[in-house]
Amino acid sequence: MRALLSKPRNRRKHSAFLAEGVRLVEEGILESCPLQFILFSDELSKRGKTVLESLPSEIQSFQVEPQLLKELSNTETTQGILAVFDLKPRPLPQSPDLLLIADGIRDPGNLGTILRTAEAAGVQGVLLTRGTTDAYAPKVVRAGMGAHFRLPIHALDWESPPEALSQLAVFNAEMHGDLPYWQADLRKPCAILIGGEAQGVSRHGQKIAHQSVQIPMPGKSESLNAAVSAAILLFEVVRQRSARE
Repeated sequence: MRALLSKPRNRRKHSAFLAEGVRLVEEGILESCPLQFILFSDELSKRGKTVLESLPSEIQSFQVEPQLLKELSNTETTQGILAVFDLKPRPLPQSPDLLLIADGIRDPGNLGTILRTAEAAGVQGVLLTRGTTDAYAPKVVRAGMGAHFRLPIHALDWESPPEALSQLAVFNAEMHGDLPYWQADLRKPCAILIGGEAQGVSRHGQKIAHQSVQIPMPGKSESLNAAVSAAILLFEVVRQRSARE
């Protein structure tokens, strides 16, 4: 469990990741994500105890001292439960009509929020480029609020992108994009490309984008947070498609 907390290569080696807190563990179980084992302490809440009681008999759970759980925890105040889930992303659909590409998102909180927002907006898969922080790092999983259990999350190799991406119009967000985002036709199958906090969309991302869009900002701020930009664009997709229906 210490190894899973520390480095991406450890998570890849063990094909596992760690989820902390009653709600996250509950979400993983509800979504039938393969669960390896659970550690808990006597500080576990009533809701957490109900989660333990609902576990299939083949899933092992171990009670440990609260101090040991705190030492393993990645938060200041543990909720008394840690679980290890298999790291087996859901497959991408063959013919998606909405994907999101996170291109060089380095901040774990931003990426987790983007994943949570993407799942809420009905995104059918998230592609992560090289340079994007590990999606299964503890801070990302925490900020994702259960999105990891429902979203297909995959690495994007620019040299061999998935076939599904070639079927979509790619819109990238830029400060000086071609047109305001609400004027883009987001009703057709598309992918939303969000660049990193500092560098923006990468050279490879710019090459695959069919059109750039901007989020007009009449204030004096130079840019928006990447997670905020993703939310604005994804829910514009929702708005346009809902209006069509």
